Amino acid sequence: MSTEANVASSSSPLIPPSDQEEYILTISSGNTHLHWATHHGVMDDFNPKIFWRTPHIHEDDVTGDNLVAVLSRLIPDDTHDYIFGKDEEASIEAALRQSKLRAVPTLGVYVVSTNRTQAQRIEKLLQTIPSRFHLMQGDEFFSKKEGRYDDMGTDRLATLAGAAHMHGHPALVFDGGTATTYSATDCAGNILGGGIGPGLHSKLESMAQNADALPNISRKDVEDRVRSACAEGGKPLPTFATNTQEAMLGDVFQELALKGRNVIGHWLQKAYNSSKPHKAGWKLNTEKKVLCTGGDGEILQLLLQPHSGGLIEAVAEEDLEYEVEVSKHLIHYGIAAVLCKQAKLQQKKKEFGNKGDEDHVGKRVAKVFDVETDDGDNIYRGTVVEVFEVDGKKEYRIKYDDGDVEDVYVETLFDMYELYAAHGDKTDKNGKTKGSAKRGRPSKADLDDMPAIKSNAPKKTEKKEKKTKKEKPAKSPKEKKVSDDDEGAAAPAKKAKTIDPIAAMVNSSQPKSFVRQRVAKDFDGETYYGTVMEYDDNEEPAFWHIQYDDGDEEDYSKKDLIKALKLYKAVGKEDPCAKG
Repeated sequence: MSTEANVASSSSPLIPPSDQEEYILTISSGNTHLHWATHHGVMDDFNPKIFWRTPHIHEDDVTGDNLVAVLSRLIPDDTHDYIFGKDEEASIEAALRQSKLRAVPTLGVYVVSTNRTQAQRIEKLLQTIPSRFHLMQGDEFFSKKEGRYDDMGTDRLATLAGAAHMHGHPALVFDGGTATTYSATDCAGNILGGGIGPGLHSKLESMAQNADALPNISRKDVEDRVRSACAEGGKPLPTFATNTQEAMLGDVFQELALKGRNVIGHWLQKAYNSSKPHKAGWKLNTEKKVLCTGGDGEILQLLLQPHSGGLIEAVAEEDLEYEVEVSKHLIHYGIAAVLCKQAKLQQKKKEFGNKGDEDHVGKRVAKVFDVETDDGDNIYRGTVVEVFEVDGKKEYRIKYDDGDVEDVYVETLFDMYELYAAHGDKTDKNGKTKGSAKRGRPSKADLDDMPAIKSNAPKKTEKKEKKTKKEKPAKSPKEKKVSDDDEGAAAPAKKAKTIDPIAAMVNSSQPKSFVRQRVAKDFDGETYYGTVMEYDDNEEPAFWHIQYDDGDEEDYSKKDLIKALKLYKAVGKEDPCAKG
């Protein structure tokens, strides 16, 4: 096989399609089928063009000699023509010839799969054509800061991103498959959480397998009963059934309907009554759309409608205002949402790099380091004080608020701008900005205080950075530039800041583990002792509720808790409760 046809590694970072690509392929691997889609290019926001479904790829399909024929069998004519050429037989040679006629030779392929075997087989088939294969990761849809937890399925994250892409935040998705899941976001675009339970058919199959007297109700039986209930003059499943099959179906349907409406009620209350600001750059789901997807999406959509869509007998119910609709292809829209976001980010970086020097000097930035301040924060703020050029490439000098200095390239500067935009400056308990009091363009005194720039300094810095990465990968302290007295020698690296053990403990522990912990706080020179009563993360920011021994109460942020634990460590021996 020609090496030109190999795909890019699936472990490589996500690279969005270029402006010149007008044909993208996405694939979702479910438990029983593969779901495919082709998409337009960036100018059309990567909107899907056509969808189709195929069975899983079997082992025999990827062990034969003619893998390219298997790939051709799985795709429609339009996709075959794009890859191999119109009226061309599927072959590696045809794929290579056709790729040379395109502005971007490789085909971008983006895959969501919770089935490792299927992902590997898809990738093996794609190795027969010039392509870029990328297996989507959870953090490409939602970050941990946005509420993603480590073992949350990529498919659930993708459907949630797809719902938000179509209708905005808050979003709520019910996915009916082998398992029935629901996942939701709030108006700020953060994940509220969700639930997982047996799917409709899993429930029926479980009853038939575990109880000899219960029949096996097939998918066709379910579909026929749904059709008859929805037909004109049709009868819903009764609450008090008089035959076994109706009793089983009625119970399962009622459970899905009642649970679903309960979830929707909680979502409407929590997501729409939140004090959190709406997520900038995203639509607001003003119509309160609830989306259903998956193999049983249509049935879920009916059950979640008022009066359960006529599938089951309904009684008077709480009047909830929302709309429910089916969208079978949310995962593909979720991938499109990620590609749109990445394409916009690339464009933003390009425009950022074209700005003049005067647009950067004086601007505030922030950067994460692997050392923490006393309050547990590892984000350091600073100001761009100078722009200079070395060997034809611009560098930007940052003076941090703690006095450290670092030179960075434009790619790093962009990330520092974005981080500062997200976090801003630190504030004290009175809401006043902490850190450097200087804002705007630096004064002459500031620049005079900076270490002098030597023509060999960038080379020394590069050498020093490589050494730091090799010898101290876990802690990369900010570095000083070379001064006049140190010309020709590498500047010594700044001594790493000491990590406070209490701050480290708070940052690495479960927040609720501090409940019942004793704390101390200084009020006008007098120490008051108290107890952590609870941890509340229902609203942002989360807090620890403290009850002092004199009956007063207060809510602590993480910074407050660290300070109170530190003080208690110092004066805890004087705690009257401890003495008692």
